[in-house]
Amino acid sequence: MRNKSETRKELEQSVRSLLPEDVSLGEKADGETPNIAAIGLGGLFTGYLWGFLRGRKSGKARR
Repeated sequence: MRNKSETRKELEQSVRSLLPEDVSLGEKADGETPNIAAIGLGGLFTGYLWGFLRGRKSGKARR
């Protein structure tokens, strides 16, 4: 196994600093799950709406 470069080490440290240190599987965090779910659903809805409107614009251009 080869040695990691300094850039990769810095990247790994920055990513690990974002992640929680104590991960308990199967237990809900203090109200984080509904917020994350709402953000995810909002993103899906926004993507669907954006694709729908983009499809309508390109359809009008072809006609």
